[in-house]
Amino acid sequence: MDAAKSWAEVGERIAEARLAAGLSQGDLATRIDLDRTAIVRIEAGDRRITALELFRLAEALGVPLAHLVSRPPQTLVSRRSALEETPDEASRDRYRLDARLEEHARRAQWLVDHGFLSPPVPDLTVQRTADTIDPVALATAARRAAGCPSGPLGAMADVLERMGLYLTAVDEEAEGASLLLQGYGVAVISGRAQPGRRRWTAVHELGHHLMQDEYHSDAGVAAGRDERERLIDQFVEEFLLPAADMRAFWRSQESAGTPRATMIDLSASYRISWSAVVRRARHLHLIDPDEARRYKADAPVRGDFLAAHGSQPIPDLEIGVTGTQWRQATLSAWSQGAVTAPRAVELLYGALTESELPGRNLEESLP
Repeated sequence: MDAAKSWAEVGERIAEARLAAGLSQGDLATRIDLDRTAIVRIEAGDRRITALELFRLAEALGVPLAHLVSRPPQTLVSRRSALEETPDEASRDRYRLDARLEEHARRAQWLVDHGFLSPPVPDLTVQRTADTIDPVALATAARRAAGCPSGPLGAMADVLERMGLYLTAVDEEAEGASLLLQGYGVAVISGRAQPGRRRWTAVHELGHHLMQDEYHSDAGVAAGRDERERLIDQFVEEFLLPAADMRAFWRSQESAGTPRATMIDLSASYRISWSAVVRRARHLHLIDPDEARRYKADAPVRGDFLAAHGSQPIPDLEIGVTGTQWRQATLSAWSQGAVTAPRAVELLYGALTESELPGRNLEESLP
């Protein structure tokens, strides 16, 4: 991603970030100990900004410093609306999530461009660009490409990496967003959601990635994309819990327990939310609509999971998560001296502290 070419561009980025943070020019000035007139001139591009001021601005606005001094990807700019002077909460959420998406894209691009991260060769059997798409067939092909044609899926960030989508979970409210880059993609999802919802959102972004959508955000989806979203929801259902898996499991449990116990076991095994399991059972006609309403209202508690499955679902996609390939790429960059310790911690989204980074020997071998 390119750097901003003028102070006017930097000022525009600062103004957008201020609106997304819900701050007036006076509020921002107070936070960074400047006069309001200085903020007016900064946003107009009429005043240079020191490095220290940039740091304070980024901190006050809750965005990465690089966000203020770089241009956003063109595909992202062309698909979103400019913030109004008094944006609604959904618009502010989308902007903040996009800022995290840009940050993740910059980091992915650096790792790829410097040879530390090698995206897989695109699998043409799981990429679709046509308007008419069979979401179930796409999910089946994607599972095969991920090396798991049936059964529960493992850590979702690792699953998505196998299909060239690098994901992290961030501390934001909006559910998810993704961006298609050259030969690979990046995605961010909210780490504030419940674990089952996080996995659903991650696979939703995978659907957009496989359908070659250049940019997608779950914050304020346009009405014209409703049909696309419906197809992707069907893709997510089949990818997370294939119909054949659920029917086979259901048959095997018919004489052993109640439908509720069976669905609790499925929710824990496949690590999907209770509402998603109930909805899946209804769509497959394993329970009727009235039963679905009753079961959905009777959400299981911890003891129910322990009784039916022996354990609770394992949490996944917590804030700061990255896939195995991403972590190995970052630590390779660290071991070769390509990044500093603070930069390595940034790329790992705080998974390690500086003191926990592995040792490295950068001395040249003696002749």
